[in-house]
Amino acid sequence: MTLGEFRGEVLRGTEWFGHDFAGQRVAVVAPGREAAQIVPEVAATARSVKVFQEEPDWVVPMPVPGPNVLGIAVARVFLRWQVKDPWIRRLLTPDRRFGSRRTAPGLGYYGALRRPGCKLVTWPVYAFAPYGIRTAEGVEHQADVVVLGASSFFALKGRPG
Repeated sequence: MTLGEFRGEVLRGTEWFGHDFAGQRVAVVAPGREAAQIVPEVAATARSVKVFQEEPDWVVPMPVPGPNVLGIAVARVFLRWQVKDPWIRRLLTPDRRFGSRRTAPGLGYYGALRRPGCKLVTWPVYAFAPYGIRTAEGVEHQADVVVLGASSFFALKGRPG
C-alpha cells in the first residue's frame, strides 16, 4: 500500500503541529497513543476529522507515577468519565495489559472525539484513493489532508507498493 494515488496533502510525523486545517477534511492514521496527541490539535480547526485508529492504547489525563495498578485505575476511570457511549468506550479500550506499552497522555483526546465533525473509524485502512482513504469494508472516506502518525509512516514506508 502506498500513498501514490492520493491527490491531497500528506503530513508525516509532527508536520501536523501548528498547521491550519480550517475548512479541511482530515484523516488521521495513527495508533491510539499518537492519535491522542494529534487529534485534539487537528480537530480544533478542521471542518471534519476521521480518526483511523490502528489500535487503541491506554490514555491518561497526565503521566501517572507509581505501580501499574494505579495507572490502570486512572486510565479506566478517565475513559469512563470522558466517553459515555459504551460501544465507543469498548473501541477505545486496549486488549493488552496496562504498562505493556507506553501510555499516552491525552487530556483533550476523548473530548475531541466527541466533537460533531470527528469520527472514530476502526476498520483497517486498505488503500489510499485519489480523494481519500478506502477501508477494508470497502468504504471510501473523503479527505483533503492525511496525517500519518510516526509509527504509521514507518510501517507504510516499509511496505511494498
